[in-house]
Amino acid sequence: MKTKIMFVVLFYAIPQLVQAQRVSVQEFLKDEKLQDEIISAIVPNHGLMTKLIGKIAENRNRHQMLVQHLTQLLNENSSGVGDSEQEKMKSAYVGFENREIKALSETDVQALLNGEGISTSLPAELNHHPGPRHALDFGDKLRLQENQRTSLQDSFDRMHAQAVKIGRQIIEQERALDKAFVTGTIDREFLQSITAELGALRGQLRFTHLTAHLEASRILTPRQIKTYDELRGYRPR
Repeated sequence: MKTKIMFVVLFYAIPQLVQAQRVSVQEFLKDEKLQDEIISAIVPNHGLMTKLIGKIAENRNRHQMLVQHLTQLLNENSSGVGDSEQEKMKSAYVGFENREIKALSETDVQALLNGEGISTSLPAELNHHPGPRHALDFGDKLRLQENQRTSLQDSFDRMHAQAVKIGRQIIEQERALDKAFVTGTIDREFLQSITAELGALRGQLRFTHLTAHLEASRILTPRQIKTYDELRGYRPR
């Protein structure tokens, strides 16, 4: 009888109380006595909780785990709990509409203006081909020779100048693409042209950064590269 009552409370009373008190299910279920009663009622009877019982027994914070799963359960079974379905329908891009250039965050824009790679160099960086800038930063720890410092600085300067130039072009093209959609002047021909240009520019930017990593790996000794990887926190393969 108690089990049936608890199911009624779980699926009907709690959603209504939560909605009336304008609190989340997780907040409502913070009371440990209430949690214990619900646990005793649903663990032996509900398939989802039965599967979880092993994990719950091992988890020191069982209440937190149960609250999380009860929250999910209530959201799935009650139309009166919050706006979970509406939340699921929201775009991951909410807030992006306020950007000056929709495809670029302020961080992206600044990185392009600074000549940064925005993760374009990962195939090199994470495969034992250091970047010249970081190698110079680690100069003392890598015990760089003067000729190595000079070569690395030259490589970085050439890369940076080219990357800044390309970065500005990418920003201009993204701004033009945005404007065409805003003004309604966009058409298939323009779209094909500008996206091809953007693709080429991003390819050039990546080539520029990866080339600098390739040059740096040839300037440094194998021992220096190993030390670089260790300093950067990469696990040796």
